[in-house]
Amino acid sequence: MIWPQTVPTYSIGPVAVGQPLSASAYSGLPSKIMSFLKSLTLPLAGAAIATAAPTAANAAVVGSDAQACVAGKPSVQVRVSGFKRSAGTVRVVLYDQDGWLKKGGSLRKIRVPVNSAGPIDVCIAVPRPGRYGIAVHHDLNGNKDKDMSDGGGFSRNPKIGLLSQRPKFTQTWFDVSGGTKVVPVTLLYLNGLRIGPARG
Repeated sequence: MIWPQTVPTYSIGPVAVGQPLSASAYSGLPSKIMSFLKSLTLPLAGAAIATAAPTAANAAVVGSDAQACVAGKPSVQVRVSGFKRSAGTVRVVLYDQDGWLKKGGSLRKIRVPVNSAGPIDVCIAVPRPGRYGIAVHHDLNGNKDKDMSDGGGFSRNPKIGLLSQRPKFTQTWFDVSGGTKVVPVTLLYLNGLRIGPARG
């Protein structure tokens, strides 16, 4: 990660920004950024890794739950876009309101390789019709950890900043009835002192 040496007027803790800064001036940022990344996904144990090709019936949908979307069963087709690079893996995590972003609170996790910089449609089955939220983590180097170069996002694409990294469930929820719900998620990355879409 290359930190900028000059930035627009801004303040981080006791540091007044607008003048060239030393590396030590950014000492408080990594913990904020890591908090954002950790909010996207919780422990990797039990995550489903999909490597098989999707069915011919819906070749655009990937993941070990792809058949649920193809068959129109209660499921979410998460359309992940805005990848910085076609590398690493992307992990989609399903929550309900009670478990939202809590350790051990996820209902299901699907992880797939990122083989294209274009949108990737990941299917994740839901246990029953209801109200859910989605968190997505792009593990850019595939090391199963949260790094500052990684990206992430949430259903309904709420605004994310260094000081507001964990959206409320009310900002992300959507309803799944008896079929497949398409939910777009645009990935966000750290760009200097801002979190936003990947720069071209």
